Amino acid sequence: MFENKKYFSKHKYRQPYDYVVKSFVMPKIKFIENSGCFKKKEIDMLDVGSGNGTFSWYFSRYARKIVSLDYSEQLLKSNSAELKVLGSGYNLPFKDNQFDVVFEANLLHHLDKPYCAIEEMRRCSKKYVILIEPNRYNPLMFLFSLAVAAERGVLVSSMEKWKDAIRHFKMEIIAQKITGMISQQNTPAFMVPFLKLFDFDFYLGEYIVLICKK
Repeated sequence: MFENKKYFSKHKYRQPYDYVVKSFVMPKIKFIENSGCFKKKEIDMLDVGSGNGTFSWYFSRYARKIVSLDYSEQLLKSNSAELKVLGSGYNLPFKDNQFDVVFEANLLHHLDKPYCAIEEMRRCSKKYVILIEPNRYNPLMFLFSLAVAAERGVLVSSMEKWKDAIRHFKMEIIAQKITGMISQQNTPAFMVPFLKLFDFDFYLGEYIVLICKK
């Protein structure tokens, strides 16, 4: 965790409204919306490991309240969310069942104990838990994880692994998808129009999306 924190503090991040970030985020949000999680617009959401607000910025359109939590003070400073909390995914400073939706993206594969974070997410959720993680079977993700030590957790990040974690905590998977070829930080903007063609469900997609219900 400490090494990852140093890596994140040095990394330069695109802003949530950036064209590449929007192209990465919106297909996944549409998938979440179609699952029924946002049927009631007046919902409270928690974004765990929110970073500079990659998803929080867009969730503000759907939620009455969105809380962005991250353990990096530097990333939270650049997060435009009104409600920001400095904290760890291992010990979320919230009550049981406090949020309608608890969400994370690209956090669990960085953790030594991802099950602990999922357990905390479940505890704080009233109804839905949503996970978005890299897919180890995507060739680009696999090579990237070999090249960057802080991303080594991608090597064990698979649909099977995260589904087993969800079942372990006795949650129901209501929607699942492996999709996309756009990385919000590493994809050159000129490639986005072509890579948008891969925003469908396929085994070698870059990202796993799991929508779960307590």
